[in-house]
Amino acid sequence: MEERQIWELLSSNMIGLSIFLAGNAFLIWVAFRVSKSVNETGGNIVFKLVGTVFGLGVVYNGLVLGGFMSNAFQSTAYSLGQLKESGGELSALAEGFIASNGADLPEFSIMPGVIGGIWWLSVLAIILLPIWGPKASD
Repeated sequence: MEERQIWELLSSNMIGLSIFLAGNAFLIWVAFRVSKSVNETGGNIVFKLVGTVFGLGVVYNGLVLGGFMSNAFQSTAYSLGQLKESGGELSALAEGFIASNGADLPEFSIMPGVIGGIWWLSVLAIILLPIWGPKASD
């Protein structure tokens, strides 16, 4: 496999992931609307539970998509590293990509970095606090 083919595989992966990420962004918006609606109506326990489960599912889906994206980058870096070890020539861009992503065999994980973790916790808080918090005053 050549370096160009490895980059093309990453590009193909990113096209599909970007479509799923756009869908997840829409679902985050829907979860925000659900939590606002439950808060405004004072929702009963069933609506609160359904809204909570939906919100948790949206956040989990986002974490999984982030894991797929991270895995795609790490897999590309690993493939480029394998190409280099087999005697293939790499561009400076590929060398930098390996340096920033590591050349180890990737393991899938849904655990984001610190910044991503803070972001997902804030999304979860924006979803759950209106559902379970006090009703907004008119």
